[in-house]
This record gives sequence, C-alpha cells and structure tokens, in this order.
Amino acid sequence: MNEECYLNGRYLPLKDAFVHAYDIGMTRGYGIYEGIMVYGEKPFRLEEHLERFEAGAKILNLKIPHTPKEIENVILELVRRNGFGDTKIRIILTGGDTVNSVEYDPKKPTFFVMAEEYISLPEDFYNKGGEVMTYEHQRFMPGCKTINYITAVNLQSKRKEKKAIEILYVSNGRVLEASTSNFFIFKGDTLITPKENILFGITRKVVLELAKGKFKVEEREVKAEELQEADEAFITASYKEIVPIVRINGALVGDGKVGRRTVSLMESFKKITRG
Repeated sequence: MNEECYLNGRYLPLKDAFVHAYDIGMTRGYGIYEGIMVYGEKPFRLEEHLERFEAGAKILNLKIPHTPKEIENVILELVRRNGFGDTKIRIILTGGDTVNSVEYDPKKPTFFVMAEEYISLPEDFYNKGGEVMTYEHQRFMPGCKTINYITAVNLQSKRKEKKAIEILYVSNGRVLEASTSNFFIFKGDTLITPKENILFGITRKVVLELAKGKFKVEEREVKAEELQEADEAFITASYKEIVPIVRINGALVGDGKVGRRTVSLMESFKKITRG
C-alpha cells in the first residue's frame, strides 16, 4: 500500500515526504509531537489531544498553521486515503527552517501528519502482564510533549536486554512516568498515580475518569519504595491503551499476576473505544 501523509498543506505519498536539512527540528530538535488513536473512523479524545498540542505550541512559541477543525479534517482524510482498520496518527510541528543558526521564522512552521496502521502489542502483555525497568531521569519540560526522546531512544537496547516493555523514570526517590507512558499502581482498592513533573496523558485522563466511583483515587507524589508495596501496576498510552505490569526490575508486583482491578479498567476502556 502506498501510504499517504500530510506535509505543509499537501497530501503526498509517505515515501516522498521530506523536510529541509535546515529544519530546526533537525538542527536543534525544536518541535512538539502528538499521538492520536483512531478507532475505525473516529479519532479518540481528539479535542483533548489538540488542546494539549496547542498548549505545547504556546510553550515553545510555535504557530499551528491550522485550526482544530482543519486538523480534524486532515486526520479524517488520511484515515480515508490509507484505509487501515484502526489508525495511529502522529502530528509533528517544528519551527521550520533554521534562521541564524538557533532561530526560526514563526510564520513558516513545518507541520506534518502521518497515519500508520495500528498493530496492537502481543496479547500476552495484556493477559499475563509485562515488566518495566527503572531509570534515574526526569524529562526536560515534562509537561510538554516535545520531540526530544533522546533518553528513551538511547535506552532501547538496555530495555530489550532486560526484557522490559517500558522504562520507568524515577528521580530523587520519586516515581514519575515511563518513557512513552503514564504509570499507575494499586494499593488495595486505592488507585495511585504521580501528578507532578510528568506529561498528562490523554489515556491517563480517561483511566482516572473510569476509576471515579469504582476506586479511591490519589494523584500525588509516589515514592520509589512504594513500588515494592503495590498490589497491582499498569501503564497507559494512546498506542498501548492499558498494559498490566507484573514485574519491576525483575521483582514481582503483588502476586505477579494481572490484577482484577486492572482488568476491570481494561474492560471499561475497551467498551468506550471499541463498543
């Protein structure tokens, strides 16, 4: 299939999509990113995703060249053109071509939307759970979804060596987030998740909504030692949804099995995304 994307006002084959070598996203890593799931032909929580995208653009003083409605239309057109079942949408915005080495023209950004066929993680991760490895790190500008994934990319070989599904960042004795996911634990019927120095994921927000009324919920600082006290754990992300975590650095979480509370949230999430 000749996949199509959208780049600076044009739909074109993905294989023909290029940005200039002087794009400040290339020369200085200056840009933001958003990942959105489309179930069938319906973008999931699009409004919240675009609100976060706009907030990130303001932090970096970037100008989004389209209105939210125009971006929605681009996404729907790419879904139609590519014809996947479920689709992963990636939106990238940079400052455009570099000016005077470290500057850019706010009126000439690079805006790129790419559609990819969604392929779920292996079922075993959802049925039997996965493992995370911890790493001492706090992302730069954690509240903004920038294109800076240097630490995450650099650690992939170590992650695979440890047979971990994700890298869980901890900093100064505090649990933060995973490299591309948010992190939750259960202590009994209390659902706990970090609330500071993290990216506020859209799937994270949905999970907190689903948990309301079913469990006690605490958004707070999570101490690293609490990982040993957790009865259940899971990660959330747009492209992963809810993935149970049964081992952290090789140590079992609870009894080492996918917990019933996590399963109940997974089932609720599936209902609102796939009916």
